[in-house]
Amino acid sequence: MRGDNQQQNRFYELLEPELSRLQAFCQKLVGDPEQGDDLVQDALYDAWKGFGGLRETGAFKSWLYRIVINRYRTNLRQFKKRAAQTEPLTNDVADDRQPSLQAARDRLYIAMAGLSAKDRTLVTLHELEGWSHSDLAKMFKSSAGAVRTRLTRCRHRMRKTLRRHLEKTNEGLSRTGVPKECVVVKQDRN
Repeated sequence: MRGDNQQQNRFYELLEPELSRLQAFCQKLVGDPEQGDDLVQDALYDAWKGFGGLRETGAFKSWLYRIVINRYRTNLRQFKKRAAQTEPLTNDVADDRQPSLQAARDRLYIAMAGLSAKDRTLVTLHELEGWSHSDLAKMFKSSAGAVRTRLTRCRHRMRKTLRRHLEKTNEGLSRTGVPKECVVVKQDRN
């Protein structure tokens, strides 16, 4: 029994500094706070069940995010179905910037919808959570160069998806094909 308490304490000790970032990541990944919270809960349950098998506690962060990603992939169809039934998030606070902020969020969601689960995860971790190429390479068991290449391709695909959507809806585009009032995707750094 004492070992179980020690294991539980160690799990929470490792989880505490990551929990708020993990919650924000999940909400960004699925595009909805409620669904993000559901993903966190499911992943934490899986992590707790598998914690005894973690050999190196120094790898806890990447191990935990791998569990989230695997759970996300497993639940992706369910998330997409629920997201299609959910109204876009709005904030009742009166703010002149709110319409453009909401437009930017909507466009980011549209652009990311054209990505696979793995690519969406990669973009979210790098662009929205600030993970480095080398950290992502370790997590995805790849090289930093392969991660950079994949991110470049993801950005291209996101721009193409967004451009098609904006042309279809006749919304304004700048001469570069980027929405006039917001920049959703960073330009490639060549």
